[in-house]
Amino acid sequence: MSARDRVLAILDSHSRETFLIAMGHRLGVSAREVFTGEGPHRLAQAQACNEMMISIWSQLWATKESQDSGYPDPEFLSALLSKADAGDARAHLRHALESALRTVDDAGNTNAS
Repeated sequence: MSARDRVLAILDSHSRETFLIAMGHRLGVSAREVFTGEGPHRLAQAQACNEMMISIWSQLWATKESQDSGYPDPEFLSALLSKADAGDARAHLRHALESALRTVDDAGNTNAS
């Protein structure tokens, strides 16, 4: 199963909220690390992390309140990749995805509902 397929399965399961929270948390930590680090692209990377977090929180909000906010699940990863690429932050997104997938796997919450 590809990473995209795994993410789509999780977004369509009872693990959706756990996954989105874990991913948003990891990107927040990444943004903090970028701000305290050095390098020519750190501001763009921090901004990309922030934009991705906003998308994740919108997706979570759609889960909780209104199906009108957020992205359709099949477009969610593409939107995050676009934001990551705009700020040279794909490594931060990859780390956040891997961390969120581990969180769901460790919790034993991979079954679709």
